[in-house]
Amino acid sequence: MALQREVVPRPLLVADGRQAVLRIRKADRDRLEKHLFQRYPDREWGTFFRFGYRRTSWGIAIFFVDPILPLAGDLDRQSGATVFKEPYSLRALRLAEDRHLGIGVIHSHPAGYFVDPSELDDDMDLYFAKEVQSYGAGLPYASLIFQRNHVAGFTFTGRVHDRGQWLAVTTMLTVGTVLEREMATNAICVEHRGIKDAEDESVTARLEEILGMRAKARLSNSKVGFIGCSGTGSPGIGVLARAGVSDFVLADPQRFAPSNLERVHGSGSADVSEKPYPYKVELQRRHIHSINPTARVTAFVGNALQENVLDELLLCDVAIGSSDSVHGRVFLSDCAKHYLLPSLDVGVAMEGKHGLLLNQIADFTRYGPDLPCLFCNGIIDTTPMTYELMSEEEKAACRRAAQEALERGDDPDQYWRGQRQLHTVGYLTTVIGALAAGYVEGWLTGAFRMPHDSFQFDIGQKNFGFSPTPLRQADCSCNLHLGWADQARCFRNVARPNNWPSRAVLLCRI
Repeated sequence: MALQREVVPRPLLVADGRQAVLRIRKADRDRLEKHLFQRYPDREWGTFFRFGYRRTSWGIAIFFVDPILPLAGDLDRQSGATVFKEPYSLRALRLAEDRHLGIGVIHSHPAGYFVDPSELDDDMDLYFAKEVQSYGAGLPYASLIFQRNHVAGFTFTGRVHDRGQWLAVTTMLTVGTVLEREMATNAICVEHRGIKDAEDESVTARLEEILGMRAKARLSNSKVGFIGCSGTGSPGIGVLARAGVSDFVLADPQRFAPSNLERVHGSGSADVSEKPYPYKVELQRRHIHSINPTARVTAFVGNALQENVLDELLLCDVAIGSSDSVHGRVFLSDCAKHYLLPSLDVGVAMEGKHGLLLNQIADFTRYGPDLPCLFCNGIIDTTPMTYELMSEEEKAACRRAAQEALERGDDPDQYWRGQRQLHTVGYLTTVIGALAAGYVEGWLTGAFRMPHDSFQFDIGQKNFGFSPTPLRQADCSCNLHLGWADQARCFRNVARPNNWPSRAVLLCRI
């Protein structure tokens, strides 16, 4: 009589299109791989880890915070597989009791073996998912498998258990001096939507000659977000679309106005007479599709502080801030730390008198988990941000209070200092927006870097008046919650005001 083999249940992945995405700092990944591959190529090794998370409309985003590295005796060195001993498991599960960060497991598979989970991995994940949920009162659990081999190089798979369901980790985004995007071996390949080449020549031939074919492939598989789609945003969008980027997330709350024609790329004379005027994101959707009809565009009429905009940005390799608002810059700075979302913010300021230009200033600042935050050097004035986020009723009340103070001889500035309108023209915004797109191409491909992570210059000054931003202050607390995601919500420097809708209007997802 043949003995019946006990069937080990397998975690069943959802099949409704939802997914999990992992974001990790390059420095953390390097240290992690050094630990995981210390017994390569024949034996496994592993560790528990903590992660921040955000539940999104498309699934869940997880953000590597730190490893819970094993102490002596925590793992069984006599076994070729990764065996977590009870004291180590209990130590990790106890950390779930604070109910802030998720708990996960990462282990390696030997070279030459499949990177898919084994039956032992299935059994381990079902057990730990149940325990993490119990100890952490509903916290998600993540399981990742890393592997190296001489054929495919680095490969990985992963899954996240959340609220009783398993989601496949499809993508890993690594943030460092170069931005990397890698797909899990079991991820469903997304249809390629790059620009169609001509029969006799590639449409990005010059880019390929200078940056290489690898750069072309990297750009075509990139997803870039734009916060602001006007003077600096629109030329940047056009440059990246022509360079082969085929996936965009756009957010801007405003409609086109006739005065925008001078500096908004993608607009035309017909838009001046159209009533109502089209939204700026619709103009840029049209702009992108005129270059690459198959490109993916997700466009929001709204603000980056709204929840569904942030959800989509977390699928991006990088974001470009071109809104010229203080709260937009603070948002990007916060996201770089809490959500490991790298970004490049650009600003333009022009001042003149009696028909003569005095200043034509461009400002570039990169944000990332390993870069200074907006507050590190103490150069930001948050008063304009307060005005930007006020309701019209609140602004009117402040103006009345300022007028009353003036009438009684007090300082009106303590109530209202007014909102300054920044004046720009198309030749400068075009140059700066295009240059920002170029810097992002360098960041994505590793072909070149910005000369400084933050700097200003004035195109009307000798030597362009180039000025790097000073070094960061040592006492800034911005590194205390790297990767904490929604769990760092109370530490954000800006939040959506209650008078705004929680979600932006999704204009299109094509």
